Amino acid sequence: MARPIILDTDIGDDIDDALALLFALKCSELEVEAVTVVYGDVESRAKLASKLISRMGLKIPVAMGSSNTLLGFKQDQKPCQAEVLNEGEEYPNMMDVPAWKLVAEKASEFSDLQLVSVGPLTNIALTILSEPKVKDRLKLTSMAGLFRGQGAEYNVKCDPEALSSVLRSGLNPLLVGLDVTLKCPMPMSMVERLRSSERPEHKLISSMLRAWSTNSRHSQPILHDPLALATLVDRKIVSTEKARVEVELNGEYTRGFTVLIGGTPNASICLNVDVTRFLKLFEEVAL
Repeated sequence: MARPIILDTDIGDDIDDALALLFALKCSELEVEAVTVVYGDVESRAKLASKLISRMGLKIPVAMGSSNTLLGFKQDQKPCQAEVLNEGEEYPNMMDVPAWKLVAEKASEFSDLQLVSVGPLTNIALTILSEPKVKDRLKLTSMAGLFRGQGAEYNVKCDPEALSSVLRSGLNPLLVGLDVTLKCPMPMSMVERLRSSERPEHKLISSMLRAWSTNSRHSQPILHDPLALATLVDRKIVSTEKARVEVELNGEYTRGFTVLIGGTPNASICLNVDVTRFLKLFEEVAL
């Protein structure tokens, strides 16, 4: 039986979000119940998610989440991949319900709903803050943090208070950190296979890939977000350990750092990845 999930994403900037959504939609072991979008121009992000879902002939609800961080900051830049959206297109999967309400509604339907967060964790924090009891029916896997090395990983840096709130909630997420995901570049042979495909979903992803490549001046994606999803399909892809994670909220130079401290664990973190095993799974499912 397929595992019910909600994917929460900031699709539209780095191409790995689109590749993660493609993987989720095509994976027979995952049942995407909804997609929620977060951070900045959530309307464009929702349209991108809806367009990919429609290309695959699916009717999965897409809900816009918070454009602001918990402290009220809003990023105004338009996602580079929004250039694949065309005037006059319809987006039938988009819902009027806010993301956190949709998550709560879906959690009432499933006792084992899996949230997968591959963007800033604002929507996840708002869900728990608005419906505290819902956390007892949710599991969370998040591409977030940096645990071997120093630095603020992007998803955490965008809204440090959000991850901090989630960690205090007792949800005990699995955090798939940047130090592990960086080991997973997408081989150029897979990139070329994607570009040469005539499948509608691959042609759309290829257009998004071109927009990302032009904007970032990179040609080889790193599969940060797909790795987080892959852990739900094959947990042996990564090794993990329980840990106590705190988020630096005040440091002038260290805001957004994820710090391992002693004490009762509040999360699990990834230690390493079997890259060959992961890439084989990704290629089999997505391509």
